[in-house]
Amino acid sequence: MKKAAEAAGLVVKNILFIGYTLQIGLGFIWMGANFLKSQDFPPVDAGLYSFFYYLPQGAYAIVYLLQLGAALYAGYRLIFKLCSGKRIICFWGSLVLMTMPMAMQCHLALLPYSFVCSLELIKLSFVCELAGKDERDDLRVKALAGLLVSFGVQCMLWPKYSLPGAVLPFLVFLWTLPGLFRKRERYFKGLLLAVCFLAVTAAGWSVERGREDFQGNSLGWSWPLVKRVCWPTLWADWGERPEEIGLENGSVIWQSAYYPYYMEQYFKPALEEAVTLEEAKAIMKKMVNYAWKVHYPMVVRQIGWDVLGYGVTPLILPLQLAGEAYDSSSGRNYEIMRNETPALTKYYVRTACIWFGVSLVLMAAGAILMVIGKPKSIKGDSSGKFSLSRFCRAPWLFPVLAVLFSAGTVILFFTMQGAGTMDYKYTVWINQLWILGSIKIVCGRKKERQDRENEIKGIAGRIGV
Repeated sequence: MKKAAEAAGLVVKNILFIGYTLQIGLGFIWMGANFLKSQDFPPVDAGLYSFFYYLPQGAYAIVYLLQLGAALYAGYRLIFKLCSGKRIICFWGSLVLMTMPMAMQCHLALLPYSFVCSLELIKLSFVCELAGKDERDDLRVKALAGLLVSFGVQCMLWPKYSLPGAVLPFLVFLWTLPGLFRKRERYFKGLLLAVCFLAVTAAGWSVERGREDFQGNSLGWSWPLVKRVCWPTLWADWGERPEEIGLENGSVIWQSAYYPYYMEQYFKPALEEAVTLEEAKAIMKKMVNYAWKVHYPMVVRQIGWDVLGYGVTPLILPLQLAGEAYDSSSGRNYEIMRNETPALTKYYVRTACIWFGVSLVLMAAGAILMVIGKPKSIKGDSSGKFSLSRFCRAPWLFPVLAVLFSAGTVILFFTMQGAGTMDYKYTVWINQLWILGSIKIVCGRKKERQDRENEIKGIAGRIGV
């Protein structure tokens, strides 16, 4: 049984390697065809990344090189910490992450999402360091400091990410900081890291809130909920009776209902101008309650589509492009991506999306085969039985749960920003997490590689090589 599982696992590993190598080839072809082009995305008007918009158009290639280099380094660092494999395999795995179509589109665009995604992978690599067996204080402090610096740079590049991006560092700090306070000489390090984390989070969120207030967003936290719940049925619910929400005519409602982003452009200014802040909050509460009471099945279904769109974009994107899913920005993103090379982009995106689904099935099969093929000595305790207590004490259990909770929080945060505004560029790194399992299977187990190398050395010694 074990031999059969090893043979089948080898087949799965080779199929995964060939499939992702094909994706790398298509990604490089698309990159070469679009490297000197500029994708027509509206600029993100916040954070330090906005300085790149002032560069001459001929210098865009330099920004693309920086983004590609950061993505390559981030993927390599994470896979090396996660798999401890050969450097060439880690480099190959980094190329796999980089050439996912959604990621490649961000790397060749003047948008902060490429750097934010790369920094998230670097954060995950520091989490892998903290989950390792090396518990020396200096290394743990360096890993925590690296995690904090990566998060701080994310906040500076894209302040909106300061709140959802803080979840993972916060959980990791809760997990590791108690160990820094066990001895008196560690107090200062732990206190300094905690203060710096809180300062970076507060500063990033304050910049984002200050920008929104400067643009006239005085409606507070109720406004995203209005966009999320009320926009899809805005005209049907209030188009014939605009006076009930404090507006004189229905033209503003009609314009706002036409396109989701028009809620910011038309509805919010009209509401702020027509009534006071307290009256506006009362109106928004009434709108949300009515829309939820009448349309809650549709609202829940749309939220579900957005969650899937953010979490498993390659599986949902073909449905979105075929018009079978809920409205989102995916169609606009795809049209921009295929502007210069329509045929190549179609083949590249469709192939990568199909392969993503196939790879998930192969990854699950490979994981089962790896468990079956494991020696009994490393399946559980020394008796060969699975030990729940040993599993719960595993050093990687909390980091894995923290990463999953962080990913879920990021998805929920962007899902609740408004209906019809789902944009897969925000959560590229979450989709890359699915690929890490396949890369891990291709890399193999560290112990397995060591045993193979020792076996080869033994054979070489017996034949006198």
